[in-house]
Amino acid sequence: MAVKIDQIIRSERKTVEVKISLEGYIVVRAPLNEPIESIQEYLNSQKFYLLRTQQITKVRYLNDLHKKYEDGEKFLYLGRERSLKIVNNSALPLYYDQGIFYLSSSYLKFANKVFIDWYKEKAREYISEIANRYSKLYHIAYEKIVITNAYAQWASCSGNGNLNFSWRAILVPHEVITYLVVHELAHIEIREHSKNYWTKVEKMMPDYLKYENWLDNNAHICAMFKNETGTFITKLKSSNETNSNKNNTQLEFEL
Repeated sequence: MAVKIDQIIRSERKTVEVKISLEGYIVVRAPLNEPIESIQEYLNSQKFYLLRTQQITKVRYLNDLHKKYEDGEKFLYLGRERSLKIVNNSALPLYYDQGIFYLSSSYLKFANKVFIDWYKEKAREYISEIANRYSKLYHIAYEKIVITNAYAQWASCSGNGNLNFSWRAILVPHEVITYLVVHELAHIEIREHSKNYWTKVEKMMPDYLKYENWLDNNAHICAMFKNETGTFITKLKSSNETNSNKNNTQLEFEL
């Protein structure tokens, strides 16, 4: 059985690159004139790895997408899984104490929204503190912190100086959040991913590379609690259309 290609993205690149999307689709980036036969041959040479990884990715994606709001369910916070306990007569919809999430039984029907609202609030507080500290330390001014619902990118830097972060950033370890902040702060001064840019990032965070690798290896976390429906191809097309209609003064640098 040949490896099924879900999408091919052709460009003026020189090599073939294969990636498995968060949803488990196989996406190929290839040179403009690369024959489909040679692409398929390349994929088939890695058949066992690709199909196994695809299967694991699909299962993990579905598990991340459908959380059960019951005692003992695990929810990420700052890089660690924390247990959930359902409680009665709580004045708060959701609170966190000593490694445990406590969810009021009165809010079970709205648990998904309650969790996301809580994560958003914590993300704003946590990321703002780190951004302010590094901004003062390296004398890089930014406009404001914006917490978004993005599930396909962790963070971005807007042309007007806003630092945008998916609320899901609060799910990852402290050091990784710090790297996300450093990455975007550096874009305030250097817009492109040039050699000078990475030198700037390294100056601010010498061991940044291991955190970038961590994000690559844990990209599925960025899709947690995602409720949108539709195929991967449709989402890509919608995203491209949105990007093409952006105001030219709004520069986005996706991580």
